[in-house]
Amino acid sequence: MVKFLKFVRADLTESEKDFADAYVRKLQESVRHVKENREMEERFMLFQEMLRDERAEGKAEGKAEGKAEDVIELLEEVGIVSDEVREKIMAEKNLETLKAWHKIAAKAESIDEFLKSM
Repeated sequence: MVKFLKFVRADLTESEKDFADAYVRKLQESVRHVKENREMEERFMLFQEMLRDERAEGKAEGKAEGKAEDVIELLEEVGIVSDEVREKIMAEKNLETLKAWHKIAAKAESIDEFLKSM
């Protein structure tokens, strides 16, 4: 296990050295095969791109959800937020819209005033 972890932590040139471990050698052979096979390399690059896109999408969703929660928190200070209003706010995924709602909620003196200004 220690040799495997050293292999994983190794930089590109270090990853080619002999770790005196059969499992690590098998991994090294697989990596070489992928690097030598253009189709596999293209698939791997596509996979990496898809992962990057997924992470970015997840980050954006997380920011939107956090901003929606902030809006609701501000509204709770001026009244009881109905399930309908809560669901509408939480369903919004556009961060710019949520930022605008956040500003409105910060200035609103009632839930009704917020709803009229949305």
